[in-house]
Amino acid sequence: MTLNVSVREDILTSWQRCVVAGLRPDRFKVPYQPDFDDDGPLRWAAAPVLDQVADELEGSGVGLLLTDGRGQVVDRRAADTGILTRLDHIELAPGFLYGETLIGTNAIGTAIAQQASSVVTGTEHFADALTSMACAATPVTDGAGELIGVVDLTCAAADFNPLLLPFAKRAAREIGHRLREGMDPRRLPVRSWLSLTDTERAVAHLAAQGLSSRVVADRLGLAQPTVRSHLRRVFRKLGVRSQVELARVIEQGAARARTMAAVDDTRQRIERDLHDGLQQRLVTLGLQVRAAEASIPPAAAELKWELARVADGLTDVLRDVREISRGIHPAILSERGLEPAVKALTRRSPVPVDLTVRVAGRLPDRVELGAYYIVSEALANVAKHANAQVVIVCVEADRGVLHLSVRDDGVGGADPGGSGLTGLRERAEALGGTLKLTSPPGRGTSVDVRLPAAAR
Repeated sequence: MTLNVSVREDILTSWQRCVVAGLRPDRFKVPYQPDFDDDGPLRWAAAPVLDQVADELEGSGVGLLLTDGRGQVVDRRAADTGILTRLDHIELAPGFLYGETLIGTNAIGTAIAQQASSVVTGTEHFADALTSMACAATPVTDGAGELIGVVDLTCAAADFNPLLLPFAKRAAREIGHRLREGMDPRRLPVRSWLSLTDTERAVAHLAAQGLSSRVVADRLGLAQPTVRSHLRRVFRKLGVRSQVELARVIEQGAARARTMAAVDDTRQRIERDLHDGLQQRLVTLGLQVRAAEASIPPAAAELKWELARVADGLTDVLRDVREISRGIHPAILSERGLEPAVKALTRRSPVPVDLTVRVAGRLPDRVELGAYYIVSEALANVAKHANAQVVIVCVEADRGVLHLSVRDDGVGGADPGGSGLTGLRERAEALGGTLKLTSPPGRGTSVDVRLPAAAR
């Protein structure tokens, strides 16, 4: 520390705090804590912003850092080996704490202390070890206005540019905006396992168990930085901000899938009971009545007519029971597969259907059943609400993904929060898929679904 008559007031005030804290300029030791929250909401919100800023700063000799509200570094970006060497030399790296009361005046710690942006260059640093560096930092605040982190740009003192502070402010503002957006569940990305790679799914499942990135790396045979990179992508794709939220999302998805499976199993059991019990009994009764009708002599014409009427009634009841059974669980789906079942659906649609099916072989039972009910409900919605002249249905399996599309030329303006569409979306998500609704008023409605579907 070198006293200078032109020292700015905020720097002088910071030096005074350092003296009160018992720090000395010739002593420099940066505390390190191996456990830090590199997967929390701050890290989740900051990742894409830091990616962009790092690209813009490439080749500038400037290091980009993110710290938590205590000044502990949780992320560092620098493409230039020269600045990386300088940052390592002063231990400005993930896990190290740069609070003002720990190492003296520096942009990170001082920004936290004064709850405002800070620029510290050269000899303005309290510690002699930092006088060859310059830094500009800005606090990051959450939706409640609380300081939860700092964005810092650090370079050699000789390379300092006053424009670094606006860079830091812009990054902090964008991170804060993402944090506030992320707290509104309506703005979170679609939580779809379909968007994850196989490796990302494996990382997600292990991380959701509370395992550290080091343990996950050991189990999967990956480098620890690679695991952290995968986990950041998982957070962004699923719209979560911590491992706790990730575990909750995984459990919710599993619970939804278990519920759907239980419902489907019950449907299938009821359909089987109807087919093997009630339907067979009705068929037998119908045959017995027809036999009795045939044995009546011509002289008893009125009795013969009454028996014929009973037989016709039994036939109508049998037809109704079969229709109910088909709606509960379509036997044709279990026996012959998705393509014949969907064709049967479209033949019963009151609105003409243009159908395309490209599914080679059988798919997993749950996927076939889910796809059938999605198409069935979508066609029912068209018949009830769309006032359409034609529906175009496309069912196609390709590279482990089943694509479903139901499009009509009706009135559009479908409510995405309606019970019918909500049920479709929940069924798709329970199978690890996604549902996209497009329904501009007056221009028809399109329901597009993607389901993971490896062949049997």
